[in-house]
Amino acid sequence: MLIAENPCYGCGVAVTNKHPDYLEAAPHWEVARAVVDGENAVKAMGMRFLSRLEQQNDDEYKAYKGRACFFNATGRLLENFMGSIFRREPVVKLPDSTPGQNFETFRLDVDLRGTTLPGYAKRLVGEVLQVARAGSLVDWEGQCEQRAYVSLYTAEDIWNWRIERLNGRNETTLVVLHEEVPNVPSDEQSLFDTSSSEQLRVLRLVANGRGELNYHVEIWRPVKSSATHDKRKKIEWVKVDTKVPLRRGQPLAQIPFVFHGSENYQADIGKLPLQDLINTNLDHYRLDADYKHGLHFTALPTAYLVGFDKASTFKIGSPTAWVTETQGATAGFLEFKGDGLKTFERAMDRAEQHMAVLGSRMLELSKKVGE
Repeated sequence: MLIAENPCYGCGVAVTNKHPDYLEAAPHWEVARAVVDGENAVKAMGMRFLSRLEQQNDDEYKAYKGRACFFNATGRLLENFMGSIFRREPVVKLPDSTPGQNFETFRLDVDLRGTTLPGYAKRLVGEVLQVARAGSLVDWEGQCEQRAYVSLYTAEDIWNWRIERLNGRNETTLVVLHEEVPNVPSDEQSLFDTSSSEQLRVLRLVANGRGELNYHVEIWRPVKSSATHDKRKKIEWVKVDTKVPLRRGQPLAQIPFVFHGSENYQADIGKLPLQDLINTNLDHYRLDADYKHGLHFTALPTAYLVGFDKASTFKIGSPTAWVTETQGATAGFLEFKGDGLKTFERAMDRAEQHMAVLGSRMLELSKKVGE
């Protein structure tokens, strides 16, 4: 089977399409990222994580959310898990030949950004543990250093892909990667501009005239439409560059991109390793919000007076006393009594025990992997 040119591919519309599996998994990735990041990220999600109570206005909900505390068991477990996996520095043995010397340069800087090979591995494992998805693209720097390097893409930046059966094997025939590239300074004023622009890197297998498949790289960037009849200029994606990477003077027959998952290296998106812990962690957050809400309204005793002059000012404290000559007048404090708040405490304890069990099982699994 050969991949033919798609006459509609250059329209600039289909290139921004996202894979159906991506659209289904993206909300779960967003939840996992927020939970791992901690309290500020969780509270920034607002009512998606913590629903508004009935008849609460905006100020009341803000106070309700502010009183809650997010116990980041998920983030702590991830740190412990990473520490368990990488508690020993990996040992890399290289030959004394020229290829070994070349790999030594790669080992010290795998991505042209100063990241060592162990550092790249740690970042990669962290991405897989969080969202069960990442990708590595092997490329060639041919202008200055003349060597190979690898780029890591997060799950959110792998927009689209296609796997087809070619010559008895499953081959990746299309990958669309989203990138943020720094804007190139054009004058002295823009020298201090640290903004960036987005682009799409399209990796494709294209059939040549000899019935072979060649690896092509296309760069697409958004431009505003020049149509004058519409005040709101539409964004159109335009192909600005096409390259055919070569190896020893010949085009590559495969796309040098690797999918990383929690279970395998297939393009399919797997289940989040921390999904159960994330769900329990968010449940604990909601219980804590209700518990703190109850404490706010019931923990402090409320003074009450019956038969006293309403125009008088009453102060609470040991230096003052409430005195009245009205027969039958009473005074006292209203205090909460009952088992209501203890119910929340028991539920939170169960959630914490559940998270501890889930966390210990994860760490036990990592120990076996380490061995």
